[in-house]
Amino acid sequence: MRPEIRYTITALGLFILFSIAQQLSPAPLYAADNSRVRAKIGVQIQSDQKISRARSRERLKPKDAVRLYVHAEKSCYIYIIHTDGKSVDLLNITEQKIHSSTLILPSAQAFYEIDGQSSMEKFTIICTPEQIKELSGMEKQSITLAQWRTIETALENRSNLLDSKDSDDPFSINGNVASIAGNVRGVTSSIRNSSGANDDPFLKELQIFSGHGLVIKSYEFQIQK
Repeated sequence: MRPEIRYTITALGLFILFSIAQQLSPAPLYAADNSRVRAKIGVQIQSDQKISRARSRERLKPKDAVRLYVHAEKSCYIYIIHTDGKSVDLLNITEQKIHSSTLILPSAQAFYEIDGQSSMEKFTIICTPEQIKELSGMEKQSITLAQWRTIETALENRSNLLDSKDSDDPFSINGNVASIAGNVRGVTSSIRNSSGANDDPFLKELQIFSGHGLVIKSYEFQIQK
């Protein structure tokens, strides 16, 4: 067999194998994007009239309150998911196109108040350049806790979340702050005193997180009875 014929057959075989592998590969949760996504994320706690920054896991009491901050480095979709261990709710989905805007939930002048009816409250924040099709239907219909856990685990495995405050160049928050209100089952929105968004010192304390293709960050609160 001539070398050029052998080469043609080999190349054709590789192409066929590649095509089969593509068809057998599971569909991704969203369009493939290996670029790094970064966002400044934080949760503020108000407890006994004292305000502090939340860690990934905290203990709270009924009547304590929380407020969420998200500032993506680039234009992206921002999802906020809440679960109390029984049900799952989509608090927010925003296509954030303005780089200078910061999403604050429920608003710059309000907090989500813990009502104490559940033993756990968990907020998951997702920043992604692509819409997540598995979550798009949540605007009209809730998903089950089992479905959400499967989606959440897949997104976490895909993202490989990194704390990038030491390894990456910081990016600043400039301009006015965009505030969008949301509703959540099991947590009530309560108006508290606030200095307002644009002069909120907590904005300067937000931590930078990064991930491959998306950022997903969760805060889980155990509620003391």
